[in-house]
Amino acid sequence: MCADSPSVLTSAMTHTPLDQKDHEVLRHALEAARRLYVPGLQEVGAAVRTAGGDLFSGIHFETAAGFAVVCGEVAALACMVAAGHRDLETVAAVWRDPEGRSFLLPPCGRCREVISDFNPDAWVVVTEADDHWDPAAIARPVKVRVADLLPRRSHHLPPA
Repeated sequence: MCADSPSVLTSAMTHTPLDQKDHEVLRHALEAARRLYVPGLQEVGAAVRTAGGDLFSGIHFETAAGFAVVCGEVAALACMVAAGHRDLETVAAVWRDPEGRSFLLPPCGRCREVISDFNPDAWVVVTEADDHWDPAAIARPVKVRVADLLPRRSHHLPPA
């Protein structure tokens, strides 16, 4: 979760309106955050769609150890891989607050790297609003390529 960053969109970044399939990914992320929410422990729901149209969701979780925190995007990707898929196409993540409001989140740096490991051309659903912490920002979703969120990537994994 990128708590201190304002909009992830820059003037040089190309963003694309969501289509029906993208809205379905966002709905699955919202549903995961709603269904699996545990205050302070499990607050970020995420969903991924494969190139074949399969949807997988996950929830982030905090741990007492601190270093073992798992982001929602990584949890959803793990479900995708466990089901035998690696053909990531689209990712969305939302944070649910204690009042039940949802905020569309850009992926953290680690998640950007992991998403890019699966597909450097994957789509990521973000808001076009200047501040993703504005409660109205979730109503303005767009998608961008993960490569736009992760410029000058220094490494690539070989194909599986």
